[in-house]
Amino acid sequence: MNTIFNQIREILNKHYSIKFDQIELETNFEIELGFDSREFFELINDFESVFNIEIFLDDITEIRTIKDAVIYIEKKIADRDKL
Repeated sequence: MNTIFNQIREILNKHYSIKFDQIELETNFEIELGFDSREFFELINDFESVFNIEIFLDDITEIRTIKDAVIYIEKKIADRDKL
């Protein structure tokens, strides 16, 4: 979890100018970070590129917090690596 969490922190800091002290596992993308739907979809695209995964539109509603994103990405990487 730490590696993925740290990579997400880097993405949020570098691409969206979010300070590291604002980024915790419990942080909500919309409520606490102020992401609108356009920004969130851009972030999802960043996750897909960085982690070499595909995030399905139906799954996006499951990703509300950074912890949700970490768990989802871990699962997608594990599924990908099984192939």
